[in-house]
Amino acid sequence: MRPSNFLLAFALSAFLFTNSNVQAQTVASAENARITMIEYIMKDRPVLVSLLTTAGLVPALSGDSPYTLFAPPEAELKALQNEPADKIRMVMAGHIVKGKYTEKDLKDGAKLQALNGETITVCRKKNTLVNGVSIIKPDTELKNGIVHIVSGKLSN
Repeated sequence: MRPSNFLLAFALSAFLFTNSNVQAQTVASAENARITMIEYIMKDRPVLVSLLTTAGLVPALSGDSPYTLFAPPEAELKALQNEPADKIRMVMAGHIVKGKYTEKDLKDGAKLQALNGETITVCRKKNTLVNGVSIIKPDTELKNGIVHIVSGKLSN
């Protein structure tokens, strides 16, 4: 194979590979746009679903009103499982904000009111922080809101 043919074949392969990844992401985004937050979380977040159920927040996250959920890791949430329902409700409601907020919408110094009445403060430096906790996977857009995966709990 001549060098020019090799380069052409390489460029075509790279384009097809990149295009297939973009198509896969587009399909995933389209699927997410049709499901609610609870349906999305139920796929692989059993502890989070259990706590949201105990907290009485499933109806809100299953409906049509838009919400933003800052979802902590399952390992951190396990410690809450044996707590009283009112404490679980307070902690979990502290991770939910009414309205859809993409990472771009989270401006430095912004203060968002969580469902538990507490304030979530945004800090933008190298990465986006909410109440000092990093957003590690932003902007999963769903039918009724947005989920941001965060590195820890926002409050106790």
